[in-house]
Amino acid sequence: MKDYYKILGVSESASEEAIKTAYKTLAKKFHPDRNHGNKQSEEKFKEMSEAYNTLSDTKKRKEYDALRRFGGQRSGKNYQYSENFSDSELNDFMKNMKSGGKSYGFGGRESFADILDDMFFGNTTQKQEINVELSIPFQKSINGGDVEFAINSDVPRTIRVKLPEGINDGEQLRIHQNNSPDILLTVRVQSDPFFSRKGNDVYCEIPVNFAQMSLGSTVKVKTVYGSHVEVKIPVGTQNGTMLKLSNLGVRHSGKKGDMYVTLALLVPKNLTRKQKDLLEAFANETGMKW
Repeated sequence: MKDYYKILGVSESASEEAIKTAYKTLAKKFHPDRNHGNKQSEEKFKEMSEAYNTLSDTKKRKEYDALRRFGGQRSGKNYQYSENFSDSELNDFMKNMKSGGKSYGFGGRESFADILDDMFFGNTTQKQEINVELSIPFQKSINGGDVEFAINSDVPRTIRVKLPEGINDGEQLRIHQNNSPDILLTVRVQSDPFFSRKGNDVYCEIPVNFAQMSLGSTVKVKTVYGSHVEVKIPVGTQNGTMLKLSNLGVRHSGKKGDMYVTLALLVPKNLTRKQKDLLEAFANETGMKW
């Protein structure tokens, strides 16, 4: 266990002001800006900063002093502690360590070392994270639902989680586990050949012919939820016109987006002689030049 008092060069009874003064003096001497490339100074600066962060905080200092009193030592996740203290001393220690309404006892699976780990070191196991990226189909991001993925931790296993409806590409979910690090799941949404998405709005493009755009028409268009809706094309619609279909976009976090349909003129490649004659006649009547 590191001796923070020794690192800062102060006594155990040092006041807050004395601790601050000692830190400032050492910081000027070992600050990285004054010791470029000096690894020893860099490590010294980190060590003294760690010491100051603990001793300058009343609660942390109290817990640290209690741990030192009982000979606590930490190596990785394991502790060695002295058992040469009385029951009354232990009771006093437990009373002092109750904070924020949280009490500790030896019942259940918690050992004295577990209690020290939780109280003084902030239960570092729980603060660790396992980062996972999961690629999902576009349609799964729209509908949500259960997915499974594997993690390779100490014990490889499969995790099952329910994705919310309308989850976005890059959105993260935190999965809490008992007695294991949290899993931070980043969702990556695969592209779709027909739909694209911006926020909760979805976009698509449908081909329509010259007659439909000139004379007006009604066409069926697929939505992101698999159903079809009828879209009315007004008379004289121009190529590239975008039509808005309200509330037919993505449902996410209680909100609904819109759907935007772009009309793209489909030009036929193979015309019959009759079709060519009709188009040429139309062009001549409208004064169009071929």
